[in-house]
Amino acid sequence: MVKYRFCFVKEGDAVFISHLDLVRLFTRVFRRARLPLAYSEGFNPHPRMRFGLPLSVGVASTCEYLEADFTAPLDPDTAIAAMNATLPSGMRVTNCMEAGDCSAQLSDIMAADFTVTLPGGIPSEAQLAAFLARADIVVDKRTKRGTKPTDIRPDILAITPLADGSGLAMRLHAGSQANLKPQTVLAAMALYMDGFSAPDAAVCRTALHTTSGLPLI
Repeated sequence: MVKYRFCFVKEGDAVFISHLDLVRLFTRVFRRARLPLAYSEGFNPHPRMRFGLPLSVGVASTCEYLEADFTAPLDPDTAIAAMNATLPSGMRVTNCMEAGDCSAQLSDIMAADFTVTLPGGIPSEAQLAAFLARADIVVDKRTKRGTKPTDIRPDILAITPLADGSGLAMRLHAGSQANLKPQTVLAAMALYMDGFSAPDAAVCRTALHTTSGLPLI
């Protein structure tokens, strides 16, 4: 059994593929690419795959990670070419590496970078500074136990304007311990900033950071 880690892009119409459908999709992709994907044992075998950090439907990404077990070694370049030949439009694998050679574990993810394009305009420097200077930023946040008022300020690591003025760059806590979505931050900004709204915001995840600072691939 050999474990490999893949990095892939998800953009365009592919952003509407749900996490559950993504599992089914890659199962078919590995089969069509003739890659020897391993399955669990028992009455209901399932593919031995793990994703780094599930992405919300409608959000693009240039840095999605997938680990999968195979019954035989792969040639990374051959595997990438075979997978890209069968992946749908908007998706492509950009890297493949044996997981044992990777510096960090998928469970080490602690933060994510996003670009948020705002066609309606970005907040002023003064508005953004005042927002980030708040001692707390309380919003109604959905959890597994329902919706409750939550202070999201500790999970906002940075928000800065993009160089071209088209939107914002956000670094937010992400992972098993804390996970803040850009959409929640935008809702908070609309709540605390007069005149701000972001109905047509386009979000793309551009990087994942680990507790050690080491790369995932």
